[in-house]
Amino acid sequence: MIFDEQAKKTLTVGGLIALIILAGFGYWHFAILKVHYKRNENVKKGLKEEIGKFRDELAEIREMEAQRDRIEEMRTMVAEARKRLPDTPDAPGFFQELIRILRITGVQTSRVDPRPQKRQALYTEIPYYIVSQCRYHEFGQFLNLIEENQNRFMRVSSFNVKNNDKRPSVHPVTVSISTFMFNR
Repeated sequence: MIFDEQAKKTLTVGGLIALIILAGFGYWHFAILKVHYKRNENVKKGLKEEIGKFRDELAEIREMEAQRDRIEEMRTMVAEARKRLPDTPDAPGFFQELIRILRITGVQTSRVDPRPQKRQALYTEIPYYIVSQCRYHEFGQFLNLIEENQNRFMRVSSFNVKNNDKRPSVHPVTVSISTFMFNR
């Protein structure tokens, strides 16, 4: 194909314009868009890290959701412990529970004396000294009901059983019982 002079000039000018446009796109790509690409890569990396954190949190939430029954069970146990371990001395509550146990066992009490409280870091021990008379079997039941009490934390600190020569089946007994209070 033969081009006349006018066509050659038009083709040359068109080629130069195309080359300038192509060089402009190249410059725009490497000088301007590359900065945007780098910025977008950094944003993309940050978003991937954030997504990873969210996935970890989601896995933790799912694990907690799977343990919901266990958490409820623990919440129930804490509520029961709170009921058994008041945050006030609650002497009437202790005496009511002691009277209930004495009635069940048939132990005859002649004296109940409070002793000085012993404060610890998380709880306060509230001791009582009890003087009573009972049969050996009744005393065993009494100790068991104190130690295994479902309504209040109580522990037998010490006890002393003596013999009564006038009534050998009924023994004079002294018992030190401690109940506890939660310190806030």
